[in-house]
Amino acid sequence: MKSAVHKPIISVVLPVYNGMAYLKESVESVLNQQGIEFEFLICDDCSSDNSYNYLKSLDDRRIKLSRNEKNKGLFPTLNRLISEASTELIHLWAQDDIMLPVCLKETVSFHTEFPEVNFSFSRLQVIDAAGKITKVPIVFPNKTLSPEEHAIISILYGSISGNIANVCVVKSACEAVGLFNAELKYVGDFDMWYKLSKEKGIGCNGKVLVHVRGHEGQLSRNLKASLYRMEENYEVYQNFLGLINKEHRKYYRRALNWKIYPQYFNQLIYILRQKQYDLAKTYAQGLKVYGNLGRLMVRWIIIRFLKILGLEKWFYRVMFLNRVDHDSSK
Repeated sequence: MKSAVHKPIISVVLPVYNGMAYLKESVESVLNQQGIEFEFLICDDCSSDNSYNYLKSLDDRRIKLSRNEKNKGLFPTLNRLISEASTELIHLWAQDDIMLPVCLKETVSFHTEFPEVNFSFSRLQVIDAAGKITKVPIVFPNKTLSPEEHAIISILYGSISGNIANVCVVKSACEAVGLFNAELKYVGDFDMWYKLSKEKGIGCNGKVLVHVRGHEGQLSRNLKASLYRMEENYEVYQNFLGLINKEHRKYYRRALNWKIYPQYFNQLIYILRQKQYDLAKTYAQGLKVYGNLGRLMVRWIIIRFLKILGLEKWFYRVMFLNRVDHDSSK
């Protein structure tokens, strides 16, 4: 008598690199998903700790384990895993984080409700290294955002999902836009969300489905990471600007000039205070793409002064947000 065939309806893809500190907890949270058939694709990116040995010890029919021949980085490894997945829905995952038991079931339910979206994200709850909750998010009913709405949020606040571990993508849509840009080291996800939302809205799952861990060992926390992120973000911001109504685009360009770009100048000041002078010199050279350094410094000073006076939000409303609302009401 043949055993029953379990056909997955969603894939989980996990790139691993020296993640042993939290890897076991992360993997077990996926294997403990309730009420759904899934496959779990894991690729070790040439870890030098015990991560790969641990992964090889796992005995579960749902796991498909592979290893890169040489270290390739996050986004090339994600591309490999997406290409090897057998389902249309693919939940991205991270080695530090924890899936709540109904995460995959709720994710599939969301995409059944909104089949038109190319990707969705859920709410996430932030935990510290010890697993203690540090930030509780606001939940809301499931909904979608138009390409322009997504672009506006991305310009004002950055990557809408805040992470990759709370994101589900549609495989055919990812392949149609060329997967993640492997040349980008830090903002390949931000760039991908732009590409997936150029023509279709995005899905906002209002439920908390994952716990995302913040800790000192994360790749994004080192100073050099801020250099790459600053350099890589410029083109992504310009792309998002192109999705906004031409009548309003000038206000959101102003928002970048006054709200976002001065934050990069602030990082330059921080690098100087850390006495990382060579890095500061390189950072200053890259920062020139965002405008004249003297002008950026003046805007940074003005914003800091307004923040001290408690007038920062008022200034942003006067400079661009109220103007967009005024033009929209004409």
